[in-house]
Amino acid sequence: MMIPIGAIVAWFDGRRNQIVGEIDDSVQIFAPRAIAEAKNDHITFATTKVRKEFESLLHSTESKLILVDKQLFTDFNLSAIPAGKTLIVSQDPKADIIAFCAHFLDFQKLEETGSIHASAEIAADVILGKGVNIGAFAVIGQGCKIGDYATIGSGTSINNAELGRYVEIGTNSAIGGTGFGYAKMKDSDAYTQFPHYGRVLIHDCVSIGSNTCIDRGSLSDTVIEEGVKIDNLVHIAHNVKIGRNSLVIACSMVAGSTVIGENCWIAPSSTIRNAVVIGRNATVGLAATVTKDVEENQTVMGSPGMDMADFLDLRKAQKAAITALRGSPKE
Repeated sequence: MMIPIGAIVAWFDGRRNQIVGEIDDSVQIFAPRAIAEAKNDHITFATTKVRKEFESLLHSTESKLILVDKQLFTDFNLSAIPAGKTLIVSQDPKADIIAFCAHFLDFQKLEETGSIHASAEIAADVILGKGVNIGAFAVIGQGCKIGDYATIGSGTSINNAELGRYVEIGTNSAIGGTGFGYAKMKDSDAYTQFPHYGRVLIHDCVSIGSNTCIDRGSLSDTVIEEGVKIDNLVHIAHNVKIGRNSLVIACSMVAGSTVIGENCWIAPSSTIRNAVVIGRNATVGLAATVTKDVEENQTVMGSPGMDMADFLDLRKAQKAAITALRGSPKE
């Protein structure tokens, strides 16, 4: 689908975005593309992340329609821009690209009728909402409830779980299996599995990637609140609670009975010990190992995890010690 550039500019103008530069009415746009790769028929964007190379990208990109972060536009004083290019000044270029795709390209448009692959196995008592999409060889066990417009990828297994509306789960994920909970018997030293009678409760608008495992609770439920986004290759153990709009990124491990507050960021490859409480708006840094509670709005880094300021001080001390041992660098 090709969209005249004038129609796109008019739409953004109606959203009160500032429009700067020439509008080439011959240009037709069909999709977004990264600014370094964009061609004449792509819309693209620039955020403050490309500040260092922004000016060169602005001149080298073949795109004729560029969403530019307002801060970049102000800092670079872009009164003159390359001929034939149109800039749309944006408070949030990523959000505006999403809005463009939703409006012009039907991005994330729901399949209202739903679709269930013939090879999917669904227990007789499963409650399916309207517009549900279930992929090939997915398995939905007894007693599960799947909310309206949920999407379940191929090969995913769901047991002992209740999904809200607009939930998305990728391929080959395991939801609602028994957690790793064992009690050591005093009379034999043998380990015996602790009973699991809890469920997994996944609220509305949660997204779960592929090859991710979320265990059912033992005597309480594992709860994923509204708007949570969980990446691929993540393990969520039994009885975990994750608050609204938190993100858990690839290869993270969240141990049993951990509580993660709202709006948290759990970075890739991080590990959180069992029964830890992560306060709302907290950030767990890349590959951090969290062994104790994290306060609201706190950022922790390193292994073991510590406050970011302490981590940076430690790194400075380590560098100073290395310099003292090796001597001053050679000129």
